[in-house]
Amino acid sequence: MKILEAPAILNDSRILIFNKKNKLVLDELIEADFPSPLLPMPVQISVTTDENEFLSGRNGIVWATFNVRQADVIRNALLAQSIFSELKNMSVQNLVIFFIQVKLSDIVAAQNFIWKSESGLRLKPDWSYPKDAANKSFELWLIGH
Repeated sequence: MKILEAPAILNDSRILIFNKKNKLVLDELIEADFPSPLLPMPVQISVTTDENEFLSGRNGIVWATFNVRQADVIRNALLAQSIFSELKNMSVQNLVIFFIQVKLSDIVAAQNFIWKSESGLRLKPDWSYPKDAANKSFELWLIGH
């Protein structure tokens, strides 16, 4: 999932310049031997993340969604299972992702309930569907299917 895209200029000193004022030394970003350009050249920088990290339980994060309603409903469903969770969010440009975070001791139970177990919610992540489409697995669970 691409979470940020920004134009930059790569100069002959291997420095990326964003918005004519913010700078990042390329050698601090990558270890590979990358040739220096002879002239400053425009580049496009993209920051992506592996969506599976949002389900991995790392730092207690067990679910991520673009939909705050979905996050609230799942959080309340976890509470009904005696699993306390917190709702966090991250905004990058026009994208807001809502995260459900549980105590480390509750990670497995929360993951099982949300997406792994047949007796749980059986949800598929939002990014399993076309962009801006509703999460069909969540909507089906809401109506009891």
